[in-house]
This record gives sequence, C-alpha cells and structure tokens, in this order.
Amino acid sequence: MLGLKYRIKDLESEDKDVSLVLSSEQLADAVADLGADVSKCALELSGQLRLQSSVVQFDGELRGQLVLPCQRCLEPAPVSVAMHVNTVYTPVTAKRAAESDETVDDEDVDYAHHDGETVDLWPSLREDIILAVPITVVCKEDCRGLCPSCGVDRNLATCDCETATPLSPFAGLRSIKLPT
Repeated sequence: MLGLKYRIKDLESEDKDVSLVLSSEQLADAVADLGADVSKCALELSGQLRLQSSVVQFDGELRGQLVLPCQRCLEPAPVSVAMHVNTVYTPVTAKRAAESDETVDDEDVDYAHHDGETVDLWPSLREDIILAVPITVVCKEDCRGLCPSCGVDRNLATCDCETATPLSPFAGLRSIKLPT
C-alpha cells in the first residue's frame, strides 16, 4: 500500500505527529521513472497533522537523499532533499468554496482534498518529491561527461576522438551561389 492514510476521526481529540521513513515502494512510485537507484535513496517525513473544523492541515519536513543518474556521464549522483511541506486538505464538497476564495496566501501552501473519513498524504507528497529533483542532475560540477563518438567516460579516461565542430544553423546556406 503506497498511501499514507490517516483517519480524520483520530485527529478530533489531538494533533497527530507523523514521523516515518518512506518505503522503497513509495520511492519507486515517485522517482523510478527518473532512473533513480531506489536501493540507495532514503527520505524521511516528519510533521504534524491537525484538524481545524473540516479542514486537515499537514505541516512538516521532507529530508533525505535521492540517487539519480548524472545527466552527463550516467554515474550515480546524490541529490539532497530538504524541503518544507505544507498541505491543506479540504473536504471534496468544499472544493468550490475554496476555488472562489480570492485571497492569496503569502506562504507556499498546497491544497488537496479528503473524503471526510480519511486523509491520504501520499499523492501530494509524491508531487513534492518529484518537484524536489533539480532540472539538471550532475555527479559533480566539473563532470566532463561521455564522449559522443566512442562513449568513453571523460572523467576516467581520455580518447583520441576529434571534437566535432557544432553545425551552424546557417551551414546549408554555404552551398547557395548568389548571382553576380
């Protein structure tokens, strides 16, 4: 089961502290499509669930490390994750009222919905994990990548391949002869 479901009835008497390490199945669901080495990834979620009227709020931290392939040399590249997670879960029936509210929050708060009996943190948390991955993942800043001709890892060895000059988008115009 991938969900992180909590009964809303249990939140009526007191706030719920959440502290858990995400399972390998959860990590695979979130980042396996990105080529992550799930066996080396570890993320921990800690925070607090609180009920206010019919609205459930989760406020917490997501910390740990993901291991993704370097975009230059394909070697494993560790990516540190340290992010604040703040999600407000409203009942499905209150969806229209929340959409019509025109006030803008200064804080970065995500909104989701619950069914009135349980609140599932997983769908929003999965999105947060995916958004925590940087656009460019590199093993080190000065990674030299793979040779486009022979495929050797330029960080480990050198090759005798000639560096191809990049083609100009106007290279095809050289063959056009102008009338004199």
